[in-house]
Amino acid sequence: MTTVYIIRHGETEWNLKGIHQGHMDSKLTQKGEEQAKDLGNRFLESGVSFDAIYSSDLGRALKTAEQICIPIEQENIIQEEPSLRERSLGHIEGLTYQELADQMPEDYKRHVSGDPDYKPEGAESWRDFFNRAESSLKEIALQHNDEQILCVTHGGFVSMALRFCLNINLQYKRQFSIPNTAVNVFEFHSEGSWKLRTWGDISHFKNGKILDEML
Repeated sequence: MTTVYIIRHGETEWNLKGIHQGHMDSKLTQKGEEQAKDLGNRFLESGVSFDAIYSSDLGRALKTAEQICIPIEQENIIQEEPSLRERSLGHIEGLTYQELADQMPEDYKRHVSGDPDYKPEGAESWRDFFNRAESSLKEIALQHNDEQILCVTHGGFVSMALRFCLNINLQYKRQFSIPNTAVNVFEFHSEGSWKLRTWGDISHFKNGKILDEML
């Protein structure tokens, strides 16, 4: 069995503004950096460490991974992994929901509809993304049998992990929160199955307020 901690990056400036990030990037807010540092200190206090650490190569995830790993002195083993990136959103990236509705009303309607096969120009559909996420995590887990690993990634990716673990249909709109830096722990078993151990644990937060700006 492989134990996989899957963490969404800390709060970003674009999270606060409701801007679609995708493969574009935005800096962590001060709160976002504190979220990551607090999680690292929590791991230190709990004696949690990892045999391997992977991070999306996008800046907001890498910065989060670094801040998490400093207290547990494991920042030197962080490996950049592009397959852990957020869903590519093509020409939607950099726009707020209101800007998308004003500038591309048809794209807006299909985007918020939850259609798993809708693919913005130059982007991935939810189905494409689901397949990438499932393949990426399985490939990583297979390299670390009986080990404990950390993957720092993005909200959409964490959502896909929960969906394939619990067999939640892509056509069902999300009915769960994905807080920044919440602890989500999955188990990958040798026969290829996934089990959920922990979801959305934010006990390291100094206040209970969370931001959930995603679809």
